[in-house]
Amino acid sequence: MLARATQRLSAAVSWVERGLLMLLMAAIAVFVLMNVLLRGVGITIAWADEMAVYAMILSGFVGASLMLRARVDPAVLLLHEVAGAAVIRALRLVISVVCMAFGVVLIYTTWLWFDPLGLVRAGFDVADFEMATFNFVYTDVTPIMGVPTYWFYLVMPWFGLTVTIHALANLVEDTGLAIRPDNPARIDATEI
Repeated sequence: MLARATQRLSAAVSWVERGLLMLLMAAIAVFVLMNVLLRGVGITIAWADEMAVYAMILSGFVGASLMLRARVDPAVLLLHEVAGAAVIRALRLVISVVCMAFGVVLIYTTWLWFDPLGLVRAGFDVADFEMATFNFVYTDVTPIMGVPTYWFYLVMPWFGLTVTIHALANLVEDTGLAIRPDNPARIDATEI
């Protein structure tokens, strides 16, 4: 029951990630092409370059999480060619555990970094929060647009959460508690 719920949660997260990844890739194409075309007539839009860079960074995090669920992430295939089926199963199990641990550690470290409890203790006064903690995450802005960078940094706890969910779903399948679907992330590997 819990194994199936984990798979359903992972499938829902994958659905959100696929949509978000398509949106981010479209944004990159639009911003880059817009700037290329406008530069042809002597106009440069600096914020479009900055948005394309941030969209690319965000798509890297979202895509990496989705690739983990699809198991199309980089692997040491040479080892897979010489190792037996039992060794390969053990390696997948270890990789799932390590990825899950990485996700949990990332969630914890971003919790410490954003320090929401410290912000609450400061009465949501960012200046008081910064004086008490020397943490400037909430006042750092992008160089050109002047947008608070913490909006972009929020991809890190999201990535930690999604990696944990996907690694847990992979682990459930690796241990035999649930049957792995043919295409759990519902992506076509030929499109990657």
